[in-house]
Amino acid sequence: MPSITRVNTNPRGYTALSSELSVGSKGSDVRALQKALLAAGFDPQGIDGEFGPHTRAAVMAFQTARGLEVDGIAGSDTMSKLRSTDTGRANARSRTDALREGDFGNDVAKLQSQLSRHGVYSAGVDGSFGTETRRAVIDFQRSHNLNADGVVRPELWTSLNGPVAAKPVAVSSSAFRQKILDVARAELGKREIGNNKGDILKYPQYFGRGSEAWCADFASWVMQHSGGDMNKAYCPYVINELKKNGDWKGRSNPQPGDLVLFDWNHDGTADHIGIVEKVNADGSVGTIEGNASDPGTKHQGVYRHTRTLSNIVGFGNPY
Repeated sequence: MPSITRVNTNPRGYTALSSELSVGSKGSDVRALQKALLAAGFDPQGIDGEFGPHTRAAVMAFQTARGLEVDGIAGSDTMSKLRSTDTGRANARSRTDALREGDFGNDVAKLQSQLSRHGVYSAGVDGSFGTETRRAVIDFQRSHNLNADGVVRPELWTSLNGPVAAKPVAVSSSAFRQKILDVARAELGKREIGNNKGDILKYPQYFGRGSEAWCADFASWVMQHSGGDMNKAYCPYVINELKKNGDWKGRSNPQPGDLVLFDWNHDGTADHIGIVEKVNADGSVGTIEGNASDPGTKHQGVYRHTRTLSNIVGFGNPY
């Protein structure tokens, strides 16, 4: 049975819980929890007011990062840490002009309005610096030859406050793709020790997640370190994002630097992801994949493979 909670609104804009929440809980208190997790940098994959597996995973990742008991239940200790994390962010914001993912307030709302004016942001002006706002910031930075790291500094405000460019500077797709390949190649040979542990833990931990099936974490890590904006731990979410942004290519026209999604058991759900390194004359593709086996030693890690279309769901432009 979902837990029943009493709630009180606090001045920070989300709801203070007076009882624990767990899988099955629903309502405004869960929505408040999800907003607090997102603000702390642990994405629950949606603010929908339903405590499902992704919210539980975000809670567990937060608990792991803060040294709490990792039970996936948002009780008093977890919420206390969330509130202290939020206060820390607020204090940090008072000491710097930079805005980044997880911040919120009037400055973020102004940022979103300006991004919308420049035509790179179409989501709501809600004052919460989430993944869509960060993606818009990166798009704007790229189009204005700024460092595309998703962080808002004074030089970005200067460009935002200026006139809307009729023709933004085009981003070099080939340069972006080459950076993706360079970053991915540098990770070749990283090995998994035990079950989803060892050197490869840096990929999920970069996003505040713990030990888990990590092929999408690896692809997201490579995109982030290439100047892209990807943070997905579940392959079907990658496809949804690609389709939403018009970047899904289906099973045609693969190019080096593309994302490639696989369905090993042909059940209609993508269960693995890699990066296209080269396209072969016979129609197969050479890939770099995380959470893949070494063809020689069978160790799990980051390795090259040659794949045919038989198990490929499709390709997507990097983002």
